[in-house]
Amino acid sequence: MAHSSWSARWFVLAVVSLAPACADDAPPLQGESSESGAGSTTFPSDTGQTSTPTPATGSGDTAVLDEDSGPGPSGGECSFFEQDCNEGEKCVPWSQLPDLVPDEIRCCPVQQPMVQAGDICAVAGYLGSCLDNCAPGTMCLDIDGDGEGVCQQMCTGSEEEPECGDMDEQCFIYYAGVPLCFRTCDPLVQDCPQDKGCYPDAIAEGGTGFLCMPTVGDNGLGDYCWLLSACNPGMICATPDLLPECYGNASDAGCCTDLCDITEVPDGCTDIHPDLECVAWYHQGAPPPSPDLANVGACVLPAGAG
Repeated sequence: MAHSSWSARWFVLAVVSLAPACADDAPPLQGESSESGAGSTTFPSDTGQTSTPTPATGSGDTAVLDEDSGPGPSGGECSFFEQDCNEGEKCVPWSQLPDLVPDEIRCCPVQQPMVQAGDICAVAGYLGSCLDNCAPGTMCLDIDGDGEGVCQQMCTGSEEEPECGDMDEQCFIYYAGVPLCFRTCDPLVQDCPQDKGCYPDAIAEGGTGFLCMPTVGDNGLGDYCWLLSACNPGMICATPDLLPECYGNASDAGCCTDLCDITEVPDGCTDIHPDLECVAWYHQGAPPPSPDLANVGACVLPAGAG
């Protein structure tokens, strides 16, 4: 089977907040995701007479809800990049509410016992309280809110030229203005630690790289998704018009679908739904950032992707 390439609308959301603009419409978090994708294994064949929802905001022909357009926290008493706080303190984002939307940049005391990047860490209060036991230059990502997470390295360098210490890491604005280092990955291999999945590194319609980032929630095939990393590992968040059925309140979000290998024959996407096809992620001749990513695709409707 010849696989399509496409120039339409992947629905990729920035990882900005654990609550979207309309919190009442968002599904509750369901704790840590499983190591592999969960939920239903097929889409229903009868799609009904539903109309295609219109995303809340857009950019040109790309249907995206760009929640990362804000400047991040307004001002602060220190620099994420320089870590210029007093001894025993670190420069981290602070939020009045546990919503991952920073209100200020503060120098906060490092809790004890202090641990390093990659270690299990503890959060005092809530994610955003700025109180955890990760060393300066790192912060504890407690995505499921159970008080325990993993220390994530913050970027060094400068805002204009951010840097990460390891060659296989990339600086990424994980949520409104907070620069963190995440390891590059292969979405078809899902070569990330157990607490992370391999997700796109930008809001774009393909042409992006992929990074190991924490999975938010436990959303499987066809489930509602509203963040870039809100689908289980091995899946991607796509606009409702690219799928035969999209559950939940998809007027401001999308639904999860499987990633796939465009060279595989027969096309495994038809096992999910007969109308789906493995469509190339990198389209219109866009070169992947690594040759290892050349075969990445997603199971979508070819008519919607054309």
